[in-house]
Amino acid sequence: MQPTFMTVPPSFPAGRESNLIELRRMGAPFDKSGFLPLRAFQTVASALLLLFASSLQSQTTSKPSPAAPVETIPEYTVVVDPGHGGAIVHRKDDRWDPISRKYLTAYLTGTTYTKYTEHELMLQLARRVHHYLMLTRTEEGWNQFQKLLRVFSDQKTFKRIKFKSHLTRNDGWNNRSLPASNRNVNAPYRLYDYPDPKTGKMQKGRISQINDLEPYLVLSLHLNPAPPGHSGGMGAVLAPGWQTFNLLRKISLKQAPASAFYKTPWASDWLSTEPGWSKLQAARADAWVYMNGFWCNKSGTAPWYAKPRGFRHNLFQWRYADGDGWEKKAVRERKSSGPYSMVYSKWKPEGAFWEREQAKPEYWRREAPVSGSGISYGGDNHLAANELMRFIQYGVRMQVPEKRANNKLGPILDPFVSTYTLPTYTNAVVAFLEVGHLNIWRDRRMVIDQREQVAISLAVGIYSLFTGLEIKKPGYGPYLPRGRKLDFAKYENLPQGNYFKIVDR
Repeated sequence: MQPTFMTVPPSFPAGRESNLIELRRMGAPFDKSGFLPLRAFQTVASALLLLFASSLQSQTTSKPSPAAPVETIPEYTVVVDPGHGGAIVHRKDDRWDPISRKYLTAYLTGTTYTKYTEHELMLQLARRVHHYLMLTRTEEGWNQFQKLLRVFSDQKTFKRIKFKSHLTRNDGWNNRSLPASNRNVNAPYRLYDYPDPKTGKMQKGRISQINDLEPYLVLSLHLNPAPPGHSGGMGAVLAPGWQTFNLLRKISLKQAPASAFYKTPWASDWLSTEPGWSKLQAARADAWVYMNGFWCNKSGTAPWYAKPRGFRHNLFQWRYADGDGWEKKAVRERKSSGPYSMVYSKWKPEGAFWEREQAKPEYWRREAPVSGSGISYGGDNHLAANELMRFIQYGVRMQVPEKRANNKLGPILDPFVSTYTLPTYTNAVVAFLEVGHLNIWRDRRMVIDQREQVAISLAVGIYSLFTGLEIKKPGYGPYLPRGRKLDFAKYENLPQGNYFKIVDR
């Protein structure tokens, strides 16, 4: 019987020419025509299947393992705000009121002393803080930033984060072409929204622009004028919240004793600008401004219509402004119950802004004691401002040996307290600093001669607020930074969303 022959089909997994050559090398009995006897074919086919399986296993095991996921570097928006920037003008030029259709207050230009101006010196400082924060954007810059951190800390490693820093202004009125006499000279530097003089369309002032950026932290830099006999120093600027102002309202309504105010931690530090007024009278007037949009008389019993300040929460483009038509409602409700009443006993905290004011985030920002920090009032705004001043005191002395004696830098003063606009009408943690007193030589020399060291100290301090930092000890001078991380997370995880990011929606 003739043996049966079969060919290896072209589609057979191991039937490529290289494998046929390998079979011949192994002694497979092909005839001259390339045929195999059936039994030989079956034997060879089994061998080919084993080779194919081995090849598949080899290909599977040789595949590279998937790359490990790249860890996302946390990124935080910070606004650096050099105060003021506009020209001295002898007219009302900020706080546009859509009810009266006019500006209610003068533009606040900041202090001057001889050839020096607050707005120019603080711009120079702000630019340098911004520069150091922006180093964190790149790996090369981060390596430079770590060198700065090592001046303050012996940590072996530093948590990698990035800052997205913004300046609220990068010039002043005198860097532009408009003279001080021009009615638009201060437009780029106003705090409040204002109408375009040609179109009437509302333009965003500094507060609305800050809120558009949705920052976690605002660093606002200012200088003070010192009264005669004052030795200078630096201080935080704080705006209390609902709890304090509601107490002041109750005092005006005889629902709480005046002594209740003097038991608050703010009492001795309240700013009084009206001659002959006590701290309580000044604070009570601020409560009227906060709630009713006007100063009150000295006795706190009625609005002082000659001193309008506007329904401030409606003077910005942000989440908490009242809806369209609020202006007519405000005029209509002056004598009746509601959020626009000028009758103190009939005033009611109604609307999105007043819900915000009574909620936990504003208590955390502006009122609460901060556990374990030494800050017993003023919330995270006070904590951030106080910590950054400590970094200035510590950092300048670490970097400039001749400044290490206690008397070489002005002290940290008690806070300045009033119903300030910036700390109230942003959702960010606000470190509002009076860095020094311009007319005091010691303070002035620090912000000029040690500008770079102050800027580095502030940038490192901001980093510490987000990550914490183990400070080198003992350091020099009377102030040591706590190096404590601020609890930003509690603002991020609210039912309505991230508090810092919902402000402009």
